[in-house]
Amino acid sequence: PLPSRPRDTPRGLQQVTGHAVDSVAHGLSTANYKVIIVPCREYRKTGAMGATKSVVRGIPVAIMAPFGGVAEAVSYTLLGVRNQVRPDIRKEEEASQQGLHHGDF
Repeated sequence: PLPSRPRDTPRGLQQVTGHAVDSVAHGLSTANYKVIIVPCREYRKTGAMGATKSVVRGIPVAIMAPFGGVAEAVSYTLLGVRNQVRPDIRKEEEASQQGLHHGDF
């Protein structure tokens, strides 16, 4: 799974970089694990045939994991951009999460 989103909604673009970088790094790390680490372990245990099978099984994850990380990073970055451009929407969302009504904030 990807890193969980920070609890607080980002107020602007400057607050999203840490989570965005973590998401992309996690996706790349997962891909590396499935294509490099797991086949090396299999090679030590069962030889070249086991390593080959492991690589083939890891290819879908190696392709999709970085995309998942990038998608999360883009999503969170766009949320930060939207909140910077339209702080009124962010305030409404924060109020609704706290159980307040539109006119209470």
